[in-house]
Amino acid sequence: MKLKEENIKFDPGFIIHLQAFIPTVEDIYGKINRFKNFGQKRNMFKNYYPKLKQLLDSYIGFYLGCVLWAIVLKQESNKPVIGNLCYGGVYDEDTLFEVDFVKGFAEQLPKDAKYYLNEIYEVKDYENKILDLYREFLAINEGFVTLQNTDEIKLPTGMKDLSEKEIDKIQKVVEEVIQDGSFEKFYEIRDFVL
Repeated sequence: MKLKEENIKFDPGFIIHLQAFIPTVEDIYGKINRFKNFGQKRNMFKNYYPKLKQLLDSYIGFYLGCVLWAIVLKQESNKPVIGNLCYGGVYDEDTLFEVDFVKGFAEQLPKDAKYYLNEIYEVKDYENKILDLYREFLAINEGFVTLQNTDEIKLPTGMKDLSEKEIDKIQKVVEEVIQDGSFEKFYEIRDFVL
């Protein structure tokens, strides 16, 4: 299914559903670390733990959604991409800072759950693969700072060709996520890219 728009949106509507990852995590841990007493820290962590898990799940789902959306855009040959907030920026190591921070947090959260709550929390293998895939995607596209056209989008190595039915499914899930902000829905179709 081809997109109806003449100009293709860089962001189909994901951004309105995102909460800034790094400031949110830093704010929560700042509140936890204000306490000297372990019991108080544990209670604060316990209160924020569901939010931290949700935030991590949302971001990993968002990253997967970005790669899936790029697959849809690649089907549109030689069309202008509009609304690219990255365009005109500078690509450097800082471009990968957020995804590296999220990956580091995905390693830290299970340790903190064990330390504060004596709970086992595991980041799934596919979630780590999504983080690696997105990092590669962001790097090979140099942070999208020059992207103006669908033909310029590069997909990570080893990506399989998808059928029209699979592309339609991606578009359907993208539309659902735009409506409700549940990025975890992308996990249902992760096998399209993993």
